[in-house]
Amino acid sequence: MSANKVARSKIDFVIASVVFAILVFQHTEVVTFKGYSLGGISFDWIFLNAQIILAIFMAVTVPSKVGMAFITGTVALFYWERGFFQLWQGWLTFAIVLALALAMNKYSDALMTHFWLTFPFALVICVSIWYTIGLTSQAETPFDWLINLVSFLIQMVLVNSFNIRLRRDYSREMMLTKQATHDGLTTLRNFRAFSADLQAMYAQLEESSAQFVLVTMDVDHFKRINDTYGHLVGNDILKQTAKELRQLMHDQNNGSRAYRTGGEEFSLLIPMADHDDEYIQHLCQQIQATIRQQVKKVDGNSIKWTVSIGCNYVDQDDSGYLEVYRRADKDLYNSKENGRDAITIHGQLLV
Repeated sequence: MSANKVARSKIDFVIASVVFAILVFQHTEVVTFKGYSLGGISFDWIFLNAQIILAIFMAVTVPSKVGMAFITGTVALFYWERGFFQLWQGWLTFAIVLALALAMNKYSDALMTHFWLTFPFALVICVSIWYTIGLTSQAETPFDWLINLVSFLIQMVLVNSFNIRLRRDYSREMMLTKQATHDGLTTLRNFRAFSADLQAMYAQLEESSAQFVLVTMDVDHFKRINDTYGHLVGNDILKQTAKELRQLMHDQNNGSRAYRTGGEEFSLLIPMADHDDEYIQHLCQQIQATIRQQVKKVDGNSIKWTVSIGCNYVDQDDSGYLEVYRRADKDLYNSKENGRDAITIHGQLLV
């Protein structure tokens, strides 16, 4: 699981937990103030509207399995506390409300993009719940229902406006964070992220016996490709190379990551339990073979390209986290000086 997904799941859990705690608190308030009223609006109705709106807020704010779980628990708790499960109509409206809430959760991005789409969902949820209340209470007059509807709509507008602003700010923050750590062309993590990850892995090495390998590579004769076919073709070759490297690292299933660390330079960080020369040699050869198989069609011409590869283990005696990068970079140049489309591992050129 990527760091962004982990961070998002934690945020979802915190938001859902806070909203759920507020809803539980309101359930206790309903029991306490159920008999009190102020003019045409009883405290019970105030809490009811707030509960409905908070449940809707949760549905569109936490678009994940975490959100779905909390929504299901919230709606079930609400119906249980209100005693609606004693009516067969309560079970029917429960199914309607839960289905709509989960639908809002699934399509929350669209709802946030188109502000007014939220209101039909919210209105049907509200009417379904109010209908169930009407089966158990005959005290409200039509005027009471009207006041409560207006109150609900006003609260809904305010909360929904806040929610949209919150989501936009969060999306903007996530976008800026990604721009700071990811390459815009290939979408791989950039040199800044590479340096931070390399430093973190080196620090982990000092605390444990964990190992890692750094593989760095250049697209061979990339300037010639740009000069012959243009920079747009060169960009496509970089993107295609990045795509293959990303897939190869994903297939390793060990937390390996691919980076674009320069113009036509890419790097890989591969965690390992211990030294395994056979595995690393096989991986480098797999990278080499995969890139050799790539083809770019341009005006009837088929462009093929290769990469030069340098690979080195981190060393317990390294004075800092950049030492392994310097060695891998030296290995890369050894591959380039020996005809390119070559592999050098820990100073040894593969033949």
